Formats: sequence, structure tokens, C-alpha cells
Amino acid sequence: MALLRRLIDGVLLTLYTRYTAKELPALCERLGLPVPSGGSTKHERLVASLNACPGDRLPDVAEAVLEQEELGQAERMALQDALWLGRHHVQVPSRTRRELARDFDLSDHLGYPDRFMGLLGRLWHLDNDPLGGWTTTTNSLRNQIERHVIRFPDDWTTEHLFEQLGAFEAPHPRFGHFLEGLASSAVLPDEPAQRRFVALANRHLNPVGAQLLRLNS
Repeated sequence: MALLRRLIDGVLLTLYTRYTAKELPALCERLGLPVPSGGSTKHERLVASLNACPGDRLPDVAEAVLEQEELGQAERMALQDALWLGRHHVQVPSRTRRELARDFDLSDHLGYPDRFMGLLGRLWHLDNDPLGGWTTTTNSLRNQIERHVIRFPDDWTTEHLFEQLGAFEAPHPRFGHFLEGLASSAVLPDEPAQRRFVALANRHLNPVGAQLLRLNS
């Protein structure tokens, strides 16, 4: 909860510049924060509101921030990780993740490239330029995936894609959300293809005491 509060405070440092003083009460109400009553600046008022928020309401505030506010990828992922670590999650060892990736043929998912890229964009850093800074140039991971996975699918193995995403070292909840997304009809609308992926995933997950279910959305 302390980490979650600190990360939300970091978001508020950005949010106060987007809204006028008159808009702060409505913003706080939208995010589930108490209406700000103290502080002489917009940021001070938002911090006072966050300080007045009980700890058990912070997960709901974090959810609202993630759903309603535009965040940078690093900021979004840090907030997601803190939120998800406080909930029940299944641990999938790195070795199991790698073996699953080696056995995973992306062909079904690549039939829906926009949906697949949308899932990756929600869960991973895609716009990081290895030459420095944040960019959407051809050096970004997003553009590399669009080239080497979407347009020329034989360039990268699934294991290499997972490696580039950071999936083998990612926190357990994030990897779990990734697998759930890959099994979801929102990403893979073809039902037989969903069943094939779930069966593949469970061949690797069952030995470590986990099971993936096919999701309808």
C-alpha cells in the first residue's frame, strides 16, 4: 500500500498540470479520492486529498487512474505491477515461461495483428529506443515487432519476442495477465484457435500447479 500511494502521488505530479483548480474536485471524485480541502496550490490540494484517502481505497484509485488517465508506459507498468502484486496471482517460473514460448506458434494470433499489438502495448514497453530516450522511430521495440513479427514472421522466434518484451523476468502477475490476454476472445476471436492456445499453455502450466482458462473477453 505504501508503494501504491507513492506511485499515485507520482501520477498526481503530472495530473495537476492538466486540470484547472476548478476541475480538481471533479477529478478527485472521478478517481475515488476525497474532495481536496487544503493546500494553496493545485498539487498541494491533490496531495492533501491523497493523504486523506484510506489505504483500503487505494487499489480502486489506482484502477481509476489506469482506466481514465493517459500515462507513460513506465508509469503505467509500475502502477499495474504494484496493484497486481497485492492480489492473488499464480507463479510461473522463468523456465516454464521459456519452454512455453519455444512451443508457441504465433500464427493464430498474427491473423489479428491489431488485436495482438494492442495486447502487447497494454502490458509491455514497446516505444523504448535502445539508442536512448522514448520514441516511436524505427528503433523502437514496437516498430521492430511490427517488422520482424507481423510483416516478416519468420524473422523472430516466439522465444526471441518474449525475450525482447522482458516476459521471462517480468513479475508473475504481469506474465499471468499476458497469458490471459493471449487466450482472450478480444485478442484471439477464433474459438478453435483459443482452444489450441489454452491447451498448449496448460501443457506447460499444469506441471507447476497452474491452469489457464479460455476467456470470452
